[in-house]
Amino acid sequence: MNHSIKYSTMKLLAGICLAGGLLLSASCKKFLSTYSQNKTFAKTANDLEELLIGQGYPSYATPYWTRLMDDDVDGNPTTLYATGFPAYSLWNFHNWQPAPYFDYAGNDIQDVNYFFTYQWISALNTIIFDIPGMKENGQPADQLERLSGESHFLRALYYFNLTNLYGRPYSQVTAASDYAIPLKTDPAIDDKIIPRSSVQTVFDQIVSDLQTSEKELERYNENNSARANQAAAQALLSRVYLYMSDYENAILYANKVINKNRHSLLNLHTTPTGTIFLDKNSPENIFCAPVTGGGGLEVFMLPANTTFRADNYKVSADLRGSFTANDLRPRFFFEMSSAGEQMYRKAGINVTLRDDYSIRLPEILLNKAEALAALGRNEEAAQTVQLLRKARFAPDQLGTVTETGEALVRFIREERRRELCFESHRWFDLRRYAVNTRYPFEKSIRHTAFSYNNAGRFVAGYYELKPYSQDKALYVAPIPNPEIEFNGGVIKNEERPARPVIK
Repeated sequence: MNHSIKYSTMKLLAGICLAGGLLLSASCKKFLSTYSQNKTFAKTANDLEELLIGQGYPSYATPYWTRLMDDDVDGNPTTLYATGFPAYSLWNFHNWQPAPYFDYAGNDIQDVNYFFTYQWISALNTIIFDIPGMKENGQPADQLERLSGESHFLRALYYFNLTNLYGRPYSQVTAASDYAIPLKTDPAIDDKIIPRSSVQTVFDQIVSDLQTSEKELERYNENNSARANQAAAQALLSRVYLYMSDYENAILYANKVINKNRHSLLNLHTTPTGTIFLDKNSPENIFCAPVTGGGGLEVFMLPANTTFRADNYKVSADLRGSFTANDLRPRFFFEMSSAGEQMYRKAGINVTLRDDYSIRLPEILLNKAEALAALGRNEEAAQTVQLLRKARFAPDQLGTVTETGEALVRFIREERRRELCFESHRWFDLRRYAVNTRYPFEKSIRHTAFSYNNAGRFVAGYYELKPYSQDKALYVAPIPNPEIEFNGGVIKNEERPARPVIK
């Protein structure tokens, strides 16, 4: 059995024991050692509710390295440093190095994302498995149906994020043979090693979970974006189908969300400057996981002359330059330092939601617009993307969308980059664009290479990530080495080529 999955399940069960006041007593230890798929400590629907809230919803942000590899961010290391060179912890991720789980100084770093996500999935597998038995025992059917719907949504969301980080992108041509991630949907603890599933298998499971969630959540949580709801399942289905180039279904599910009329766009023309754009109370939120621990990328975007710290980044000139002068978003998305460096501030500093686990109405409009354009429905696509742009420009500055065909697809994708920047979309989008069969797109990315001498920091050149077709291995995050070792080499990572400084 996969090490993270097995260990996560054991830790989950230990948490149940602790929550039950057993403090890992002899009886609990015996239970853990003999746990089987038809035995859990959860006896009531309320037990499962507590398990879902405490162990099923995200309690940790996705690591911000997932937003350090794309073209929206560049390094901005401090000009001040202590003794020796600064030990930037995610330098190897940011610059696409062969061994990213080591920092600038060669120290090992742990990929807690892989572990925590499988821990949450283990909890969800337990809940989903226990529900039928609890229904037979007379536990409240409505509550159990809602818990099942939430659990299926969250499991789909987690597997979607995992496969887009640690597996190949979805390609209609090669999905059945491309590798993804270990897939487990039952709670049993056994000694079976779980290999990587194919990309197609994982996406099929994601779609199945979301379709189940959509049905089960029809009557629940529509007005609480902090909990999974039917609109969230439909919104995520729209995203998943877009990734699969199933454009008709991407439009179908986008329309289901839009036609509910429960969410609205934040009109930046009438919103006071200084308002936090990404907030838990925003009318745009369809689903937003509340902050329960850790900070996001905003913590690591500070001016270069700040006090020495381990990591420091800024908004790339490429992204900042993609906004026109009359676009209102930069004043809500970014903050300029005294030295002219752009810092990400979409969610402010004291964030109230996990921007990496959120789904907003603008994405759904962009999903629909891109799918319409891919199908050649140019007028509808232009009208849809203009619905978003009307809330992002002053009325007299909006302009018209005259592009058609591939140019329109490109225009919508550029709008998507601007609107969804730093919300864990861009890296995934670059991967899917590269394997899209209708309108493929790929590019090289450059990150500035800094070095130090007695005078301080200087630009030494740049690192370059080649287009996906030339650098496929570097577009897939390696599964951590402890997982590889525990599984005796059944799970393998592609060899990642060296990435030297270019001067």
